[in-house]
Amino acid sequence: MSFIWLSHQSLILLDKESLRGNNDESMSGDDSVEKEYEAAMKNQNEKNTNGSSPLQTQQDDNDDNVDKGSNGFMETNRKFVKKDFLDINSDLEKKRNASMFVTAGIESYDSQDEGSALDQNDRRKMNVIILFPDDWRHDSIGSENQMIKTPYLDSLAKQGIRFRQHAVTTSICWQSRATLFSGQWASRHRSFKLRCPHFSVGKAWSNTWPAILRRNGYFVGHIGKWQYHNSDIGSRFDWSSFFEGEHWYRRGKVKVAGEDLARDETFRFLKDRPKKKPFALTIAFYPPKPIGVSNKPGKQWEPKNETRAIYENLTIPEPLNATEAFKRLPPFLQKGEAYARWKQRYVTPLHYQEAMKNMYALITQVDQACKEIIDEIKKQGLYNNTMIIFTTDNGMFNGAHGLAGKWYPYQESIRVPLIIYDPRMPKDKIGTIDDSFTLNVDLAETILGAAGLKPTKGMQGRDISDLYLPKKKNEKTALERKPWRKEFFYEFTYMEESAIPSSKALVRKQWKFIDWYLFNHTQLFNLDKDPLEINDVKNDPANSEVVKEMKARLKELTETLREPDIGCETGDYFLHSKEATPKERK
Repeated sequence: MSFIWLSHQSLILLDKESLRGNNDESMSGDDSVEKEYEAAMKNQNEKNTNGSSPLQTQQDDNDDNVDKGSNGFMETNRKFVKKDFLDINSDLEKKRNASMFVTAGIESYDSQDEGSALDQNDRRKMNVIILFPDDWRHDSIGSENQMIKTPYLDSLAKQGIRFRQHAVTTSICWQSRATLFSGQWASRHRSFKLRCPHFSVGKAWSNTWPAILRRNGYFVGHIGKWQYHNSDIGSRFDWSSFFEGEHWYRRGKVKVAGEDLARDETFRFLKDRPKKKPFALTIAFYPPKPIGVSNKPGKQWEPKNETRAIYENLTIPEPLNATEAFKRLPPFLQKGEAYARWKQRYVTPLHYQEAMKNMYALITQVDQACKEIIDEIKKQGLYNNTMIIFTTDNGMFNGAHGLAGKWYPYQESIRVPLIIYDPRMPKDKIGTIDDSFTLNVDLAETILGAAGLKPTKGMQGRDISDLYLPKKKNEKTALERKPWRKEFFYEFTYMEESAIPSSKALVRKQWKFIDWYLFNHTQLFNLDKDPLEINDVKNDPANSEVVKEMKARLKELTETLREPDIGCETGDYFLHSKEATPKERK
């Protein structure tokens, strides 16, 4: 089966064991095979010119910012291998097959105990497509907000499952993306800094799902935003086309919308792919993320005129918690970057209306691009063997709490959409809504599961298909053997506390406990009674035991998860050895 990834995030009980990683036993492996494989990869990287023909793009100043000196960021990698490497790889493939890929800490699906619960159709290697837009919160789809027009995503949810409580474990672009690929909390992948992608260098990358799938015969691609500025990004995929930072790009004399460019590059990938191999593709749309810095109403979003016209006569309601919630924020949150961006984007009613209408228009455009991509998948006869994942990297405040941006552990920031279409789904699950706590850290294991592969020991999530496939063993389903998580750990580590304070939180269905640890300040919210998180009830005597228990639990999870930041290496993996400036990190 192939994967298509539509971006925005299985749960297990958050115990020490699960947070330390997957505990399946793995064989010790043959180091000589791994060394030979790495040598071949290095040789291929040195020889392969990749047929790159960088396309010129314009780059405005924007929050993520790609290096200003690069004047945009677009690179292609389509001539993915040379014959001499294919010959080497063929020999190595036989050796790795013989050793069951134990050097990666995984085994073939047939070696797993649960294989007996699945029929033969479930053993096929599905394709996977991940549709992964930027800065898109959980309720920015038509099924949650009738003002937003997302007809394709609404229909996809009816053909699959929508996970309504899906969340990210860190709400900022690059750290969330590192979690997507590594299946790890930020504390483990340690990619805290924009120019310090620990997850994608050296042996760390070999334990990500793209690397594991490639070793197991998949053709793996990436389109659109990458964000980490390591200089050898193209070598991590069989096919790649990187571009980010804009809503419009130039192709010769023609301007092309970002989502349309991503669609067109997907068509190229589908044309170029080896037809006898399963594939996995991440399509990382840049819209609807705002670009640049502007105080003009709505100018950080640039939709098509015809799409914008859909929303022209609407009045978008302002958030119910925009004013009162801001007054009740801790003083250190009433200043800094989130408030500064609110003043740029939403300071007047006109600012708010123009910003939201333009954002909604971009969302509608991405929805249409997703439809056209999946239509092509259907045209090529791949739909019934392709897992489709739609999710995003983080939410957005959009004026809630009187803030803009994301970062903080409030619901608007950490909750994102997740829709999964899986041809293996039982009929009684199709079109349902699941309110389990699924997380972005679960996606790596979900993708590997669709390929019939075990996760590495370092991964910390759970295959989301446990929620909808029986996977019976000894007459018990996966959930009967191990219930889904009832809580999760959130963390945000930043480098400049005065601009964007770091935080950690313990999230449950009823309660959320937040620790702004560098400010010696905590908060407690009763999400059942106060879903907008306006009233901090930490000091209510009736909640003293809740505070005590959740504070202890949060400390326990912090100690279990966290690993020290070892600093940023310099060298060929990075375009710059300096730390990113505050502007570049935002």
